[in-house]
Amino acid sequence: MSNAIRDVEKLNSRQIETVKRRGEREIKTIENAHQNIKAEIKKAHAAEIVDVQNNQHHQLNQETEKKEKVLAEMRNHLQKTKDLTDKELKSLKNLTETEKIELGRKLSHDRSRINEEHSLYLEELNDRYSTESQKVNLDGKKRIEDMKNSKQQEYTDIESFHQDKINHQGQEFTERFTNEGRNFQKMKNDQDNYFKKERMTTNQRQQIEMQKLTESHTGHIEVRDNDYRKGLKDQDLFFEKKYSDQLSRHNVGFKTLEEKNKKVIDDLKTNLTAQITTIASKNDDPFFKFEALKPRLKYLEDGVEITVEIPEHSKQDAHISFNGKEAIISFNRRYTDANKTPDGTINKVNKVESFTTRLQTDTVLDPKSVKSSFENGVMTYIVKKV
Repeated sequence: MSNAIRDVEKLNSRQIETVKRRGEREIKTIENAHQNIKAEIKKAHAAEIVDVQNNQHHQLNQETEKKEKVLAEMRNHLQKTKDLTDKELKSLKNLTETEKIELGRKLSHDRSRINEEHSLYLEELNDRYSTESQKVNLDGKKRIEDMKNSKQQEYTDIESFHQDKINHQGQEFTERFTNEGRNFQKMKNDQDNYFKKERMTTNQRQQIEMQKLTESHTGHIEVRDNDYRKGLKDQDLFFEKKYSDQLSRHNVGFKTLEEKNKKVIDDLKTNLTAQITTIASKNDDPFFKFEALKPRLKYLEDGVEITVEIPEHSKQDAHISFNGKEAIISFNRRYTDANKTPDGTINKVNKVESFTTRLQTDTVLDPKSVKSSFENGVMTYIVKKV
């Protein structure tokens, strides 16, 4: 009984240790989950800050790209204007040179033509107007000189006009280029100042947002920490109550087990007494003393009936089989006994019994139709014919 009590105590102590370990594992799991949640919140906060910074940088880059595109377009416009002006100047120079060449060619052609006409005219009237030839020649030369002077004056006027026009356009282009350069420099300075101011404003706004997010995150972590500490305290109270309830249940179970142990011991004593009585009855059993089975054979209309006396405690050791018209009844059983003398000597006896009886019948029997029954120490077998 003391061994059973110790086993129950060991079982209770193991169960209590198991419950404690389970509680420690649950507390550790909760702490790990809390740490994981804190790490995830920090990670999410850092990711949000990085996203905000990336968005701000992206916006600044987009605005900078737009401004650079505008500046590039203005530079291209200035370059195109300069190229166009150079092209116009070049075309005016070429036009002036072409007009000058054409005018010289025309004057030369006119001079040649007039000379030829005068020569022909002089040749025709040489004889008739000899006196007038010199006069006509002088008049012709004078007219040529006048025409040459007039054309030279016209050429000079045209050249001076175009030169004035070129100088005027050059001055206008220079003034316009200077004004556009000043305007571009002013626009660039204004845009730089605007960008600097906008970046400073954006930086200040980001600093304010980061400070707000940090304060919100700190407050959130403090609330979580307070909730976690409160949860741990409630959990400790819950487990303390749970362990006290389990201890009470274990005490009640221990008492119940003690009562069951006492009942089992009483049952074992009763069974041991019954086994001793059975062994004593076996020792007095006359079956151990006979040397042969004495079955009885009785014929029926559709078969035979075989009966044999067998003690009730050995009815499972009897077997019947058939070989043609022969019925074979066998009895095999093993008996083991051991005792211990006062001086410590152990005596062990193994007894094996085997009996076989063969009955001859007048007909062939069907082994599959055997029906057996036991009543009042008599085993009855009913077998049908084939």
